Amino acid sequence: MRPWPTVLLCLLLLPGSVLAASRQYGQVRAVVVRVCDGDTVVVDIPEYPDVVGKDIRVRLAGVDAPELRDPDPGLRQAAWAAREAMAALLPPGSVVTLSNIRRDKYFRLDADITFDGRDVAASLGLPRQTQPTGHTGQPPRAVRPVSSWGGAVVVTP
Repeated sequence: MRPWPTVLLCLLLLPGSVLAASRQYGQVRAVVVRVCDGDTVVVDIPEYPDVVGKDIRVRLAGVDAPELRDPDPGLRQAAWAAREAMAALLPPGSVVTLSNIRRDKYFRLDADITFDGRDVAASLGLPRQTQPTGHTGQPPRAVRPVSSWGGAVVVTP
């Protein structure tokens, strides 16, 4: 049996699956239900059926706030400060726009979020990362302070 047809088929299908993972899904209006942490909100999307548009977790694209359950007390305190800043900016009922919606490698929804025409990450003073950060299972290489909420963004290589 020749393995070449199978190998060729895999090579032809691989680029399509990689492209599908990075596909963007445009823009939609949503209503904030609650803030989870410094980089994640739960929203309802009224124009979608409840099965796909109710209580949907959305992460701020390119932003990685510290984790609320981080073992480091300093990072945990920064995480709570980040959550409070996000909650003050986006109280329940706030109407936001999700744009550049996509799935990340963990199949979570990532999107640019705007409120009153302003980018939420920029309003909070959070830098956008060009490379994936955090959630890698690897220890962080550096912690960089972020002045807007006195917290930190964990940067991995």
